[in-house]
Amino acid sequence: MGTTNVKAGLENQIASYMGELEEIDATIQMIMDGMDNLKELQKRRAKLVRLIDGAEQIITENHPDWQNKVKPRKKGKWRSPFANGELGRRALEVLREEDRWMRPREIAIKMLEAKSIATDDRVTLDRVTNSVGGYFAKHEGDLVESTSEYAKKWRLIPDLKACVKN
Repeated sequence: MGTTNVKAGLENQIASYMGELEEIDATIQMIMDGMDNLKELQKRRAKLVRLIDGAEQIITENHPDWQNKVKPRKKGKWRSPFANGELGRRALEVLREEDRWMRPREIAIKMLEAKSIATDDRVTLDRVTNSVGGYFAKHEGDLVESTSEYAKKWRLIPDLKACVKN
C-alpha cells in the first residue's frame, strides 16, 4: 500500500471518528438539556400534586362524602363525542321530537343521554352546549328560530319540521 492509500485510509478513519464524535456530542447535549428540563418538570410535578391535594381537601371539607372521580385531561384538548356533521343533525332531531322551545343545555343533555354519555362530565356538557348554541346561531332564520331574550330558547321553524329526518 502506497503512502497515498495509507493517507486516504487514515482520512476516511478520521472522518468516521469525527462523525461519531459529533453524534456523541449531540447526545451528551441532549441529555444535559434533558437534565435541566427534568429538574423543572420535577418542581412542576411537586407543585401540581400539592395543588390537587389542596383542592381535594377544600372539597372534602364542605362535602365529606365526595370521592374524586375527576378524569385527567390535557389542557386545551377535547374530543367531541359526535362525529363531524352529527352534532347539528342530532340537535335538530331533538328539537323535532320535543316540538317545543328548548335551551341548548337541555338539548345537549338529551343528545348525550341518547349516546349513553354521562351528563355529569361538566366539560363535555359545556362544550356540547356551546356547540349546539353556535350551530343554531349559524342557522338562525333558515332552520331554527330563537327567542330574543338572553339565554335564548330555540325551536325548528314550523314549516321545516317535516324536512328534518331521523
